[in-house]
Amino acid sequence: MKQIIVIGAGLGGLSAAVTLAARGYDVTVIEKNQHVGGKLMPIITDGHRFDFGPNTITMPDVFRSVIRNSGANPDDYFELIKLDQHTVNHYTDGSSFTFSADRAKLEVEVRRLTGDQLKHNQMRAYLDEAEKLFDIANKRFFTQMDTKLDPGLWADMVKVHPLQSLHALHKKYFKDPRIIQALDRYATYIGSSPYVTPGTFALIAHLELNEGVYFAKGGNWNIAKGFAKRASELGVTFRLGHEVTKIDVLNGKAHDVVVDDQEVISCDAVLLNGELLTQYPRLVDAKDRPSFPVPTRDTVEPSISAFVMMVGLSKRLNLAHHNVYFSDDYEREFKALFQEERYADEPTIYISNSSATDPSMGEAGDNLFILVNAPAHLTEIDADTYEHLIRRRLRMFGVDWEEEEVLYHKRVTPQDLTRDFYAYYGALYGTSANSKKGAFFRPAPRSTDVSNIWFAGGSTHPGGGSPMVTLSGQFAARSMLEDIPLTI
Repeated sequence: MKQIIVIGAGLGGLSAAVTLAARGYDVTVIEKNQHVGGKLMPIITDGHRFDFGPNTITMPDVFRSVIRNSGANPDDYFELIKLDQHTVNHYTDGSSFTFSADRAKLEVEVRRLTGDQLKHNQMRAYLDEAEKLFDIANKRFFTQMDTKLDPGLWADMVKVHPLQSLHALHKKYFKDPRIIQALDRYATYIGSSPYVTPGTFALIAHLELNEGVYFAKGGNWNIAKGFAKRASELGVTFRLGHEVTKIDVLNGKAHDVVVDDQEVISCDAVLLNGELLTQYPRLVDAKDRPSFPVPTRDTVEPSISAFVMMVGLSKRLNLAHHNVYFSDDYEREFKALFQEERYADEPTIYISNSSATDPSMGEAGDNLFILVNAPAHLTEIDADTYEHLIRRRLRMFGVDWEEEEVLYHKRVTPQDLTRDFYAYYGALYGTSANSKKGAFFRPAPRSTDVSNIWFAGGSTHPGGGSPMVTLSGQFAARSMLEDIPLTI
């Protein structure tokens, strides 16, 4: 039986492990942390549960199909709940409006916001455009392992606004800056700036506003937990709390991995589900990967990072599941993050309060996951001072609590992401999509230099975000199945 080593138990590694084990391969998953799911990790306290991320789930069938294709019923492993009205967008002028996957409700809400100034069918036309972009991307990017080999790619590229920024595309459809700003925020889902990243990524609006936003009952981590449960049923061995410290390569093939600098495990293939930009150079000697030099921020731009606060309260604030509190000058905010490599003075603030949907997530009170975008350059900042700035801004929007009402508090910075997940300059999504290469031509799921090493994760094709990472694991597994016979 062929022995496959999966390095890292993120969603990509887990989805690949399920797929390979279901086909009869001997799979071992080695994860340096004590939990599965990678950045999708649970934080459980007395009275509160938090998902570190991601908090927004789209493309539910991507996750369900991993279980379904292994011969089991996904409903036995996790339950995905569709949110009716999912995100409330707030502005400093006191206005707000709510995103919904119901087109009629969304149009009514936008007309209320704009004083009925929205042109007839304007929102509908935009959502039709977003759907068209998704359909092209799904055909050319989300179902193929290597877009460079697709002869039809270039014909379709011109249809997806590769030379127009997301912000410019939104200005074409809308005049109200509040609507544009809310839609521009989709660039942050791939760690990028709406003023630079291609308009192609308006497809994210299709996922949220046409198809809908979901939440896994009991916490989104239950998706990873469900994958791991199914993998274990199929015979996958999990070694949590152990770290692969080297991949030994001979004649262009990986023949074993070294665990914790001492144990050597032979293998027929390796799937690297760690951060490609930091872990491939760390684990494989430079002489064995001539096509992959160590990247730097001058050669590969990192995506944005995050400054996170998790606050468990003893009271309810009447917040929605997803809440966004926008800055007045969005362009200045992204200039600070990417060009000036510093924290924004007036950051946009996101709050997930999943207890609004699932009370078990906050039995003692609201479970606030508070995130602001941070520069992915390991910029030093006084974390206490910046947290006070965030609190002051939230008070402007009427969101406040007393210190004695805080039952739990935890902070996560880009430095923590670098330490715990080997994140590339602390980036959440590896490479940004601010360039055409970063947006459309991420590394393929197979090593160019080492024939039996495959990759999965946000830095590889098809990109960042939980559905894409899950798909990357499927691409790697399919390639392995085609290339590695189950028996000699």
